[in-house]
Amino acid sequence: MKNLFLLLALALATGPQALAQGGMTSKDYDNGATGTESRNTGVGIKGGYNTSNINGSGADLFPNKNSFAAFNAGVYGQFGFTNFASLQVELLYIRKGYHTDAGTTSTGAAYTAHDTRLDYFELPVMFVGNITETLSLHVGPQVSVLTKVLNDGQNLDLNANGYNTLDYGFVGGAEARLGLGRLGVRYDLSLADIYKTGAAVKYGNTALTVQDGKVRNQSIQVYLGIGYRK
Repeated sequence: MKNLFLLLALALATGPQALAQGGMTSKDYDNGATGTESRNTGVGIKGGYNTSNINGSGADLFPNKNSFAAFNAGVYGQFGFTNFASLQVELLYIRKGYHTDAGTTSTGAAYTAHDTRLDYFELPVMFVGNITETLSLHVGPQVSVLTKVLNDGQNLDLNANGYNTLDYGFVGGAEARLGLGRLGVRYDLSLADIYKTGAAVKYGNTALTVQDGKVRNQSIQVYLGIGYRK
């Protein structure tokens, strides 16, 4: 994650030189009154910080649940329709999860910092509307595939432990841009259940049986990005 932010910072630092040599600036918003391309058309990389938790009626099974902090990183492509509208497709690697005090240790003491980490590959497809030359709103569906689960650092078998590998939902947020740089914030709400009904979630010597399968992800993401015009 540190290397990712160093790469983004380097690209931002060298952005002004690229712009001086003919790259895109925030003044390149218009492409003619009837143009079918917007300055959004292009590709880029992005990465940042996200904080996630679980919600839904089944989430009450996990006592004292708290947010889980991690990172997201990936690539994106934008396809402009008009000077206002474009479509943005991303492929992200994102870590979600939660903290809970459920379960006890081998000595019978209660856990105080138990955590579950959920690693996904996520594919958001978003409509982008430009509010100003530097500010845009993003909204659309996302679909994700669960690739790894760690409980307190222990790698779990997804099928044997009752995890659903497919996730889907909606994302929405806002993004500010100046030249090549992007800074955005996004809310990610899942509509699919993390666990299969009847799954036994083990924390230490305690096994919690999921009777209500409505345990779902939610996260807030903050990211930096570097974009290059087509």
